[in-house]
Amino acid sequence: MSASFERLIDGIIDALQSHVVPNSNDDFVRGQVFSAIYALNGLKLAADWKAGPLLEQVRLQDDTFATVKRLAGGMAHPEIPATPRISGDMSEPAAIEALRDDGDRRLGQLLLWASSADARAANRDAANEIERLLRRAICDQLKIELATTPKSMLQQIAGGERDGGAAQG
Repeated sequence: MSASFERLIDGIIDALQSHVVPNSNDDFVRGQVFSAIYALNGLKLAADWKAGPLLEQVRLQDDTFATVKRLAGGMAHPEIPATPRISGDMSEPAAIEALRDDGDRRLGQLLLWASSADARAANRDAANEIERLLRRAICDQLKIELATTPKSMLQQIAGGERDGGAAQG
């Protein structure tokens, strides 16, 4: 999405939130305005739905895999993929999403392993550090996901929120 298109959508949303919502005492009109804001946010996300957030999640996973591999040393652990997993020319969102989803599965396997008695018996300190790292990486991925997910229109109307944008992480 171009910066000018994003500024246009943001300007419309801001005008609706700043001028129309506060000056409307009619619940029906307010509901319609929130519907328009929700639709505009959906349009903005759809126009921006490209590889950016997915690539950010895959890079975060790759950094985590590399660190786990280093920390695990000689411990027996589930397979850790070679990194980086994305070649320079990969830009198809569906392919990147599949790679991200596979990374999520592997992070989950590693988390189960790191919290197991076997991993703790092999090297308690390393297993604890790996477990903390994996939990932090999963939380960081969720923050990326939440930052690109619009709030429910009904949540905005019920809460009387003026922030019609994406959830803040």
